[in-house]
Amino acid sequence: MTDMRMYQQLSADIGFPESKMMPKMFAFVADEDEAKFMLAASPPATVEEIAEKTGFPLDKVESMVDPLFKKGLIYKSKKPDAIRYYKVRYFMQFHDATVLTPGIDQAFLDLWKAFEATEQREFQDAIKDQDFPQGMRVVPVNVSIESQNQVMAFEDVKTMVEEAEAVAVTNCSCRVIHGITDVPLEVCMQLNKAADYALERGTGRALTKSEAVEMLKMCEEEGLVHTVENKYGLGHVICNCDAEACGNWGHDRAYVKKFTAPSRFKASVEADLCTACGTCADRCFFDAVSMQGTDDTAIIDADKCMGCGICVPTCSGDAIVYEEVREKEFIPS
Repeated sequence: MTDMRMYQQLSADIGFPESKMMPKMFAFVADEDEAKFMLAASPPATVEEIAEKTGFPLDKVESMVDPLFKKGLIYKSKKPDAIRYYKVRYFMQFHDATVLTPGIDQAFLDLWKAFEATEQREFQDAIKDQDFPQGMRVVPVNVSIESQNQVMAFEDVKTMVEEAEAVAVTNCSCRVIHGITDVPLEVCMQLNKAADYALERGTGRALTKSEAVEMLKMCEEEGLVHTVENKYGLGHVICNCDAEACGNWGHDRAYVKKFTAPSRFKASVEADLCTACGTCADRCFFDAVSMQGTDDTAIIDADKCMGCGICVPTCSGDAIVYEEVREKEFIPS
């Protein structure tokens, strides 16, 4: 019989100590020896140290490294004196890495889908009134912005790409789980160390900077929202999020801003230029646009607007403008 205590510990270590489903997901992708290896890789440890902790022969430990790495369950810390391995530390690491494992079984994806519909939803509901920094933030599409201050490098996805040393792209893990096919799948951009990691695992492909910029343009045309880590600096990922599957929004739009910070810009409509086509309302993820203005023109609810800008590129009357509405509100890196 499988000893679930190790899997329960792994679940607790990524923030779900009471979960009934998370241990099952760990057990799906790691046998008991692999679970023992993972627990021994905290704090980061060399293969010799892991062999000592687990009691496994060194050659067995060495043979386990590559499969665990390919499955997204351990990571490498490369130092001049040695390579040390450490287990997955965070919920989103476990989510993104395991889901993108080449050849992953559909049954595992179904477990994730069930988890999101039950325990994850309950967790989000339980913490929605707590104060905590959002992990991600929206970056507006590359549109003309009426701003008193220059748009900073960390507020411009094209600049992020241009400043990165390496860029790769992977499938969107959220869309993989939910089987979303009506928007592009391979659009989750990885930068620098994250790009190196995706390429080494075989879960991503390298992009030139010009290819990455063209992909960003395509995402904007498709109506996908750019989100990045909510911190100063370059960060490691540029997500291009859809309305249906993306975990950044939570399950209830009423408190989307609890989990993802809006940009510091807001949209407004110049009513005399609006053609009342309704495209902006159709493209808005956040129910911020309605066709209830004079002569059925668009109006924007500033409280709901996330400042993503996807309403701008398809506005036939050039009626939507963006303005800076507050100072930057990013958490420190």
